[in-house]
Parts: sequence; C-alpha cells; structure tokens
Amino acid sequence: MDKTKTLKKQKKLPKKSMVINGIEFTKHDPSLIFKNQGEIKVALFEALFDGDKEAFVDILSGYVRAHNVLEVCRRIGLSRTVVYKAISENGNPSLETLCKIMTSFKKAASKNFKAQKNK
Repeated sequence: MDKTKTLKKQKKLPKKSMVINGIEFTKHDPSLIFKNQGEIKVALFEALFDGDKEAFVDILSGYVRAHNVLEVCRRIGLSRTVVYKAISENGNPSLETLCKIMTSFKKAASKNFKAQKNK
C-alpha cells in the first residue's frame, strides 16, 4: 500500500493564534482544565450526583493523565496496570481503587503546597 501524502503545511499548527474572518483562534490545551483540583472535585461530585459513571471515569482519567500516570501510581502505591485498567474506556474500577486515586488529589495538593512554601 502506498502512503498517503500530506502537505507539510497541514502538519504544522499555529504556535500562538490565527485570525479567520475576524475571529481569533488560539491553541487550546484541554489538560490545563485538569490541573485545577477544585474544578475537578466539583466535576467529579456532579458526575456522582447525576449517577453518570462514564463521566466520572472520564474526568478521573483526564486528571490522572494530566498529572502523569506514573507519578500518580507512585503516590497511591498501585501498579500502572491497575490504574490504566481503572481509567480505561471499558474500565470498571473498584471502590478501593477509586479511593486510592482520589487520595492522590490530597497528596498532590500537599506536595504543591510544600513546594510553594519552600520558595
């Protein structure tokens, strides 16, 4: 099979922003949303309150991926395999696994607080 050819121009994304028809478009990084623990906690609570398991796992997955899966695994003492299975699309995490992942919020917050305090 032949490879499909792509123009080099199509591969490059604008570095900062671009204007189309008078509307400015900027590069969006969705992982920035998952850096704010307060918003994540509210979103997780709303997903639980609504009974939306898929949304809960999606939000938790985004948080874990934004905070580096390996780092989260080290904080909570679980293997990467367990965490990846828990946050996968078809994952069905146990309550124990969810609780451990949720404790990583607290551990990450205390780590960030100590780092800011030492500056």
